[in-house]
Amino acid sequence: MVVRSVFTRLLMIGAVIALGVGLGWAADDGLDCAPHPHGHHGFPTKVFTRYGVLKGFYNTPNTVAWTGVPFAKPPVDDLRWKAPQDPEPWDGERDATQPCVPCAQLYTAPNWSKTQEMIGSEDCLYLSIYRPRNPRHDLPVYVYMHGGANHFGSANDYDGSTIADKSQMVVVIVQQRLGPLGWFAHPALRHGENPLDDSGNFGTLDNLKALQWVRRNIRAFGGNPRNVTITGESAGAHNVMNMVVSPLARGLFHRAMSQSGGMLPKTVAEGEAMSDEILIPVLAQQNLTLAQFKAWSLEEQESYLRGLDAGELWVPILHTIGYMTFDAFQDGHVIPGSVTATIRSGDYNRVPIILGANKSESKAFMPLYGPMLRMPWANLIGVLEGVTPSIDSVLPTDFDKHLYQTAAYYGSRNWRAKFVDERARALKEQQERVYAYQFNWGEPGSGPTPFNFVYGAMHTLDIPFFFGEERDVWEYAFTPETDTAGRQALSDLMMKYLANFARTGNPNGCGLPRWEKWSNEAGAPKAILFDADAEQALVSMSTEEVSILDEMAKLEAEIATWGPYKAYGPIAGAFQWQMPE
Repeated sequence: MVVRSVFTRLLMIGAVIALGVGLGWAADDGLDCAPHPHGHHGFPTKVFTRYGVLKGFYNTPNTVAWTGVPFAKPPVDDLRWKAPQDPEPWDGERDATQPCVPCAQLYTAPNWSKTQEMIGSEDCLYLSIYRPRNPRHDLPVYVYMHGGANHFGSANDYDGSTIADKSQMVVVIVQQRLGPLGWFAHPALRHGENPLDDSGNFGTLDNLKALQWVRRNIRAFGGNPRNVTITGESAGAHNVMNMVVSPLARGLFHRAMSQSGGMLPKTVAEGEAMSDEILIPVLAQQNLTLAQFKAWSLEEQESYLRGLDAGELWVPILHTIGYMTFDAFQDGHVIPGSVTATIRSGDYNRVPIILGANKSESKAFMPLYGPMLRMPWANLIGVLEGVTPSIDSVLPTDFDKHLYQTAAYYGSRNWRAKFVDERARALKEQQERVYAYQFNWGEPGSGPTPFNFVYGAMHTLDIPFFFGEERDVWEYAFTPETDTAGRQALSDLMMKYLANFARTGNPNGCGLPRWEKWSNEAGAPKAILFDADAEQALVSMSTEEVSILDEMAKLEAEIATWGPYKAYGPIAGAFQWQMPE
């Protein structure tokens, strides 16, 4: 999700080395563990791409950056709701020192509440690149796809400087069209001439176009186009898994990591139903009904849709209760089917893969869903901001607190079961290199009070650890209390695992605690657990496999013990169970 990096603190390498001795870390797997030179005179800011010369800048003493780099033509006018086209070449030097223009979206506040302010532009197919300042070439390429439910966020919310420097990678952060401009499955937009244009998966096709641009141009930035790792968090993880199953992405990447994926490709019928839901409030503003609109010819419908201002298409998002997401569609060409079913078919892009989830994923959304469930959970944000006196003032009884924790626990278990364990098991049936993690930092023992109760290891909290950042998403978790050697050591470990994985497809090496591959055998290693106390990182392997059906049964058994509080059972299960395929 959205997070802005400052990247000013060096991580404590000496503390990590000392920790390794104490834990008895696994032996080196043959990877290069020598420090890499920084060098203040090395890689140039001027590079020559296929489309023209880009002039970047030294954004830190150890890194070079190019921002606002076009990877496709602006998808405006006749190119709205069309597959992206190659960018136009330019003459002279193009300035690549300005931020990317965000894709059109409603401004979303740091706590994910919606506003009525429309920002960005439909002309938004840009990316940012960060690399070490030294003159090294053939570096691994790390492509990151941002989160935001596929209706908010931008490349500007992430700074790849620290991970580029520490991990010696070329970091590329991409944007794609968002919301109903990115995913819109309406019959009036299909003409039967181009399956890409007919797919409705315009944002997915933007991701593909960005990877094609990387393959053709990344050597100019010192990157190796034959060693590309794609990663994303939340909606970005959904987009990563779409690349894993899309036949159009074959050969464009070589490793993948899905962080807290939580979205599923919809059927085309579901996509068409969603387009109707989007249009109802849009039409109502002009005193039209959906029935009247559907009585028009398809040509008239398309003309109306193309005549809408981008802001008009965001009206339903503003008034949605809960959290609307824009998922890809199983059109049969760009996305052949569901993720797990496509993997089980064996016809997918087989690459080494990491799947991960956070222990308390659901807690990031609990305040957002509070009003819909007629619960006071939204007021817990006030506790963190010092506006509300205490947790007791929001949740006065023991059962109030228990209900909040129960809903969060089972929602999060459902999340891990569906988007880590089920997919890991399916992948392991097809390939050998499958790794999984659960991120636990932020819970009691590592997170500050009252954050550890309200949010804990919530959705998005692993991002700053993988990026080496010094601020968490909402600036609640990283406090003087948690600015410890243990937290910094955990971030350093996670960055090293990721750097190893990007180089070789294996996260192990350089004296790190052994990260075992996922095993489908009972009692065998499943996921590595990431945590820390004040002094050191705490990393261990777990043999637990989480099953949706088992968790449903446990929740039902618990609700049966609630006596007069059984009426609250639906709230505890309010986060819809994602049934196994």
